[in-house]
Amino acid sequence: MTRRMFIGMLVCSAMILGAVQVHGADIGPGRWWRSPDFVKDINLTDKEKQALDDMFAKNRNELIDLRSDLEKERLKLEDILDKEPLNQSAAKAQFKRVEDKRQMLSSERFKFILEVRKLLGLERFRILTAKFEEMRRKRHERPGADQWSRGGVKNSSLTCLESSPTEPWCRGL
Repeated sequence: MTRRMFIGMLVCSAMILGAVQVHGADIGPGRWWRSPDFVKDINLTDKEKQALDDMFAKNRNELIDLRSDLEKERLKLEDILDKEPLNQSAAKAQFKRVEDKRQMLSSERFKFILEVRKLLGLERFRILTAKFEEMRRKRHERPGADQWSRGGVKNSSLTCLESSPTEPWCRGL
């Protein structure tokens, strides 16, 4: 298997895993509970905002550590793929470690979602997820949003394969 094909598989796998979401439970990043609109729409109390701040601080530290671990494993894979001759078994084993770290990162994100759901209860959680879905829909309705992602880079694994897979927008997918 050539390096280019292997990186293509890595990119496709990452895009698929990144696109998988728990239906109706995708909540946005950052401190959304500090937004007056969110506070009003889901009727947040000061005590709940403080609880969310505490959960966020704890979760953020975990996410930083997990992202760092993932990046280290990804760089190890890149090093393996850059050597001649290609050691396929080492590449496959390292790819598994990358995917394991990616899964750990996803699990930590999901733990935060579960804590938010527990704090808000079902009805307010539904309001929250509907609000994020509406924001996402509006964002995708903008002209060109269907084919362009962050930074104006076409959102396609083929873009990374057609150009260099080491381009900045392809890294970390």
